[in-house]
Amino acid sequence: MGVKIFNGRHIADCKDKEFVVFIIGMRINKILKFWKWLPVFNAMEPMIKELHQNPEWGFLHSEFLFSWRKVILIQYWKGFDELVDYAHEKKHSYAWKAYNKKVKDNESVGVFHETYQIGKGSSEAIYVNMPKIGLSIATDHIPVSQDTNTAQKRMNG
Repeated sequence: MGVKIFNGRHIADCKDKEFVVFIIGMRINKILKFWKWLPVFNAMEPMIKELHQNPEWGFLHSEFLFSWRKVILIQYWKGFDELVDYAHEKKHSYAWKAYNKKVKDNESVGVFHETYQIGKGSSEAIYVNMPKIGLSIATDHIPVSQDTNTAQKRMNG
């Protein structure tokens, strides 16, 4: 089964929604010390699976990006409080403790995150001949209309 392509122009209908974009990733600093960075990499999938199984926690969607030395996840959340609650109260805290115990002071792998709180009317997105990705999965994916046919209209409503 292939990926469904939505022909034409579509948008992520998010002008009336607040949400959080959370970017988290790891960088492999010492490729050959795989026993140091592999546990960090392996911790990602179970957490994302758990989040998809528990939508009441406020998680909306995640995208994985891979490059030469980095793995990056772009996550979409309903709000900052939900993200913080997950980070401190749910399974994530166990993964973080395990990471700290195994590789905290080791230069073989690094981790980072960035958090962006997006207010209503503070984002816009367009997708042309694309499958649903990113924000279009996290919010509503709809065809472009006369009211949304420019970035200015999508941003300012």
